[in-house]
Amino acid sequence: MIHYIVQMVVFQLLFLVIYDVFLKKETFFNWNRAYLLITPIISFVLPFIKINAIRETIPSEYIIALPEVLIGNTISESVLEQRALREVVISGAEIAPAIPWMTIIWLSGVGISIALFVYKIVKIQRLKRAGNSHHKDGVSLVTLPNTDTAFSFFNTIFLGETLSERQRENILLHESIHVKERHSLDMLFFEILRIVCWFNPLVYVYQNKMMMLQEYTADAKVVSQKDKKEYYQGLLSHVFQIENISFVNPFFNHSIIKKRIVMLQKTKSKQILKVKYLFLLPALFSILVYTACTDASAKGTGYNTSDSEIIQNIEILKNSIAKQGELSEEEERALKVLTAVTSNDKDILKDGTYDDVLNDLDIPFGVVDQVPTFKECSGSKEEIKKCTTQKMSEYVGKEFNANLPKELGLTGVKRVVAVFKIDVTGNIVDVRARGGHPKLEEEAIRVMKTLPQMIPGKHEGKLVSVLYNLPITFKVEK
Repeated sequence: MIHYIVQMVVFQLLFLVIYDVFLKKETFFNWNRAYLLITPIISFVLPFIKINAIRETIPSEYIIALPEVLIGNTISESVLEQRALREVVISGAEIAPAIPWMTIIWLSGVGISIALFVYKIVKIQRLKRAGNSHHKDGVSLVTLPNTDTAFSFFNTIFLGETLSERQRENILLHESIHVKERHSLDMLFFEILRIVCWFNPLVYVYQNKMMMLQEYTADAKVVSQKDKKEYYQGLLSHVFQIENISFVNPFFNHSIIKKRIVMLQKTKSKQILKVKYLFLLPALFSILVYTACTDASAKGTGYNTSDSEIIQNIEILKNSIAKQGELSEEEERALKVLTAVTSNDKDILKDGTYDDVLNDLDIPFGVVDQVPTFKECSGSKEEIKKCTTQKMSEYVGKEFNANLPKELGLTGVKRVVAVFKIDVTGNIVDVRARGGHPKLEEEAIRVMKTLPQMIPGKHEGKLVSVLYNLPITFKVEK
């Protein structure tokens, strides 16, 4: 969930940067309005989009994890097939309807935001009841006593009683544009986003930019109907009060009055400048590449090693070799294995140089030409992979001690990652596990070691060892 939220916020930030740099100074108000309404929604959806065509261009060396095995009893086989996980359900453990602490915090924030929203609505209704209202041209005009407040909300325009006739004329013309353009719907949309994403400051930024854009739109349409100089004087002649309600359209706001006047002085943008909206395309493409890569690269083996650590280790290795002067036979074999595994040369195994270390090469499952397989599996390469994965999951589900989590008194979600290798003889070797609970790790290792001998994998026509990574998830309650 945290990863999704981070992606969403980063995407929104990217869209806002594009807007600020290329679009906000142009007079394409309707286009900018659409941009500000659509891009937040896109940012919610993009993290879920995984385009296979893009993912297939990513080197398969990075896709090395087997589908997860889930220990529980409430997920049906049809659901598993739809999710393409081929998860295994082991009877004897019950699913806990536990609510994560992050969900509790989020719901608390949503509750507070809803309460604030209701308070704002009540405040508007009180103002409406306190004033004298009448209808004109389908718009409800509310005159508020003893104030010079001026704002609109949907088809209601609020005007202070102390405003002069000239001020009322300008305000009515301006606020009528907000009513006709249904600007309150835009602000209400962002108010809903603020409730759902109360933790995301960029939603507030979006709402402020939309409010500014709406003022530009209304100003531009007003000056097309009356003298621009007179309208300037109307803006500057009096400091109107405004209600501190985030989704109303105030006529006057200290923080934006200068920007409104600057925008009024701008000439209409040339149509050719609409090409700036095309800057959104490379941004979207970059995001799609990222989301396609994220799912694959996030699987991995579960061992987090940063690039800086790898570089440091390489430097240490270089210094050690230089200092020692010569390598032992064992060290030469290890260096040869490292060279073969990290080489980008697809034909590196063909010349026979590495035949003596083939059993030491840990070729990832997603890379090997012909994966190790159960003897009863046959068919095409993809069918063999599918059959092997399914049978391995079924075997783990059958052999794992389903009562162990309950015996250990575990509740909630626990996860164990089993890492093992199938060598050139088809035997399971180098089994290890981590996470969850020591006893669960021991059980995972025991189960993996009892896997039957398989037909070994092949790469470049030669028998090779293949490295596997199998996550096992437990969802249990007392």
